[in-house]
Amino acid sequence: MRVTSPLTSAPTRVRRSVPQEIDESTAIGEIYMQSLIRSQLRAALTVALTLVLSVGALPLTFMAFDTVTEFRVLGVPAPWLILGVAVYPGLFALGWVYIRQAEKAERDFAELVQPGRDDG
Repeated sequence: MRVTSPLTSAPTRVRRSVPQEIDESTAIGEIYMQSLIRSQLRAALTVALTLVLSVGALPLTFMAFDTVTEFRVLGVPAPWLILGVAVYPGLFALGWVYIRQAEKAERDFAELVQPGRDDG
């Protein structure tokens, strides 16, 4: 008498790695990719909102406070100096913050995809 399991004809479950899930565009791989995209979108929207609220509010500030528009430095109106010179370090800082956030999201994603990998 030969005894066999009734599940011998059942397909074996193949365990796939996260990179395989992403490459094959499975539902789990899509979830991983959406999480990366969502985190980078959140960083971009945060930086864009900060930019709009800071630089976009300057014309309103100039209209609300006439003393700012009347103030001059070496004969140059203050709004020109603010918009032509002082804004750029803030833009640089916002760009730096965005790059740091995006790289952190990518590092976290890479660690999730390949847990033992060391980028150095």
